[in-house]
Amino acid sequence: MFRAMSFELKKRASLGLLVVSAILTLGLAACFGLSDAEKSFNSGVGLMGEGKFEEAIAAFDAAILQDDSLAGAYHNRALAKVTTGRLVEAIDDYTQAIDIDPSLAVAYSNRGSVYNRLGEFQKALDDLDHALTVDGDSASAHSEHGLAQLSLGNLNEALSSLNRAIELNPNFYLAYANRGIVFVRLGESQLGLADYAKAIELNPDFGGVYRNRGFEYLAQGEYELAIADLDRTIKLDPGFASTYVNRGFAHSTLGNMDLAVQDYGRAISIDPSYIDAYINRGSAYDDLGRFDEAISDYATALTLAPDSATLYFNRGASYHVRGELELALADFEKAIVLDPSSAAAWYNLGVAHQDSGELDRAVTDYSQAIALVPEDVNTLVNRALVYSKLGSHNLAVTDMTRLIEIDPTYAKGYLVRAYAYAKLGLEAQSQADIDQAVALGVERSSAESSINDPASSS
Repeated sequence: MFRAMSFELKKRASLGLLVVSAILTLGLAACFGLSDAEKSFNSGVGLMGEGKFEEAIAAFDAAILQDDSLAGAYHNRALAKVTTGRLVEAIDDYTQAIDIDPSLAVAYSNRGSVYNRLGEFQKALDDLDHALTVDGDSASAHSEHGLAQLSLGNLNEALSSLNRAIELNPNFYLAYANRGIVFVRLGESQLGLADYAKAIELNPDFGGVYRNRGFEYLAQGEYELAIADLDRTIKLDPGFASTYVNRGFAHSTLGNMDLAVQDYGRAISIDPSYIDAYINRGSAYDDLGRFDEAISDYATALTLAPDSATLYFNRGASYHVRGELELALADFEKAIVLDPSSAAAWYNLGVAHQDSGELDRAVTDYSQAIALVPEDVNTLVNRALVYSKLGSHNLAVTDMTRLIEIDPTYAKGYLVRAYAYAKLGLEAQSQADIDQAVALGVERSSAESSINDPASSS
């Protein structure tokens, strides 16, 4: 009678926005009669082209020291700093370039790109609006504008901007990738998948789009396709813990628990504070019958999230299976303190009280669960069985009559009610319920024997 106890994390990991960094480098200075500052500037541009970004920063430092009015030097130094992860410093350099040359649209566009990466989406939008007033034909600026709108939840505006970016540059794979996210969030899954496919066609080595398409396949229940895309993501970019968690979830849903455990372990090795990975690995351990390891994972996660009702619920379920009822009861009670609206926690608390012989408390727990989810047939059956054990057969009949109204095809409801009718001496009603259960596919011998033990009926 105990409801499946291992909790699976049903929510999908959030889709990672594909941040577009528009690397638009300002070009070389004219080659004749160059000043020292211009020579340093040109050296920096050449070093960036060779991928030597720290050396490029040093060259732009020299150019600025020699002539601090070179807006391009500040701009290009910002680009090099973005590439080396120094985003806040890059913002300062873009701002300096804009102060020197307010007409430098690319500086607004690229500063907006960095604001997007920093999560300061309104500032990004303000910069990109300005950039587009100066240069309305910049596909990169339109794409970044769409990303900012997407991040702010303005889906229609995001779609408009990304459409324009694609019109201006039909081979802009990042714009397709981001538009795919917009379509998915608008509920247009097939259009989103088509955009992801186009982005992959244009750049087969772009790991982020495989990841997002994998997440969407996961949401649609296409687990094999999701695994294929997440495999490709991991090959291209193995550093994201969430990719392993999502692939692990797909493996667990397909019953490949050992593979799921491996993936959750990899996620934890990348990010030891990733609570979802512990929850899901604990759930997989439960399904494998490895309850000690499940309890260990839940305990570790509780050190990271001591107020997680889910973790207490899961650990309580593991304790219950091991027969440690006192520990199970304590965890279910703690889960309810943290989340009194969890019908599942009230249900499991009721089962634990029922198994420990505290029948009146079990009735109270089941009643709380039913108040939260009135049409849950499992809880109604269990409360009816407890009512029968307490001799309250009329109440058991009431619960099963309600259950049958909810689901007239649920044979066990008729069998439990038949038992209660028999105890009340209502033989005709009892026999009618047995006949109905048989009509629903229960063997008559099994149905009749269940009158002696209703909890054994299937």
